[in-house]
Amino acid sequence: MSNSVQHERRPTGPYYEVRTPLLSQGDIFDDVPLGYPSPALEIAVEEVDESARAFLSGPLSFGPAMLITPTCSLRSQTAGRDYAHPVRTLVPLRPVQELMEAGILDPSKRGLAERRDSLINYMWMPPLPDVGLEESMALLYMPATLHHDMIADRRVSQLTRDASSQLQKKLAWYSTSMLLERSDFDPPMD
Repeated sequence: MSNSVQHERRPTGPYYEVRTPLLSQGDIFDDVPLGYPSPALEIAVEEVDESARAFLSGPLSFGPAMLITPTCSLRSQTAGRDYAHPVRTLVPLRPVQELMEAGILDPSKRGLAERRDSLINYMWMPPLPDVGLEESMALLYMPATLHHDMIADRRVSQLTRDASSQLQKKLAWYSTSMLLERSDFDPPMD
């Protein structure tokens, strides 16, 4: 890993914009399920036409999240269809202050996140006051997979090109332990 990559600062320009009606990797959502019910309070059984399906039922927290499904994976390549499938993967966005109070971040780690976004398991996100999003961290290690219909009307913003490149850099680093330069990424923006 080159020293320049290791010390590359996070983007300092705007992180958020609204640019396309279709969902894209990096879209920000409000009030969506942040995970799966665990532990389950009960098992709900639905009986339909002599068949039964069991579902876990339990506490489920809602809040802001970011879409990490690659844009090229979720968009349809077939004319007349917007999306290839209904599966969406999101990661929760948790306020920096909450993570500091819980002892997950200390002042030193917060400083690294703000300056260089150099914590492998997290992506630093600036506040988005218009929708009530505080300075946050995307928890890259806690993905949840949801159906499109659960999030379709909950998008509040999208990432700019620089922020989208930062997301792709962070996802590659988290998934492979290879830290590349942000300029190595060219996210689709349409």
